Amino acid sequence: MADVITEDELRSLQSGDRVQYHGVHWQISDYSTYTDPEGYETEEWLMKSTTGKQYYLLRELDPQTPQRLVHWYLAEELRHPSIYEPNGGRDLVLKLSDEMRSNKQPYPELQLFNRIYQFESQTQGSYKSERGDRTRITWDYWDSAHSWNLALEAWSDNQLVVYSTREVQPADFSDIRRGAGISPASFSSTAPSISSGFPTYDYGRSSEQNTSRSIQLVIAWFITILGFFLMVSGI
Repeated sequence: MADVITEDELRSLQSGDRVQYHGVHWQISDYSTYTDPEGYETEEWLMKSTTGKQYYLLRELDPQTPQRLVHWYLAEELRHPSIYEPNGGRDLVLKLSDEMRSNKQPYPELQLFNRIYQFESQTQGSYKSERGDRTRITWDYWDSAHSWNLALEAWSDNQLVVYSTREVQPADFSDIRRGAGISPASFSSTAPSISSGFPTYDYGRSSEQNTSRSIQLVIAWFITILGFFLMVSGI
């Protein structure tokens, strides 16, 4: 059984490392940080599996919580979600980004799938990643059991990103492998081709050899026929 890892070890993950979670090895392909003027901080690691599945591992430090507690989360980006007010029938996704960036008051409750979430907090600050710096506004919602989080992120480029998030513990992870990661895209480029194990040919050289052999066969046939003709003629 692989040894569990400490919070400091988990926090030391870098791009190219691999870590095991729920029996699957995940590659760390990106690292980023987020801060706001009130002291709220997150660190984010993008985890990818060889099948293309991906999650964000988040380390959150919220100065408004007692004793500045640190929480760890696992977030999944939702593609094409539909978000409603609990008693409304209109999908809010298309206008949420504009409303968030125009400082509209957050909705008290939102519904995603069959779960209702209550608004908890809003943050705005700078997001620094290996690809550059951007700004974002985040609305955080939690379900009644505080088990599932709905995070809405409005970015400076008008993009809205929606995450479904749950809390995890560093002890849930194990088996860090430093710099051992192989990106999913590289599997196709480094994997043997379907013809591996079969002989390879230099087709230009084979063509030249075939031409030479054809000439030799023609000359041999000509000499054979000529000899036969001379023998029959008694020459």
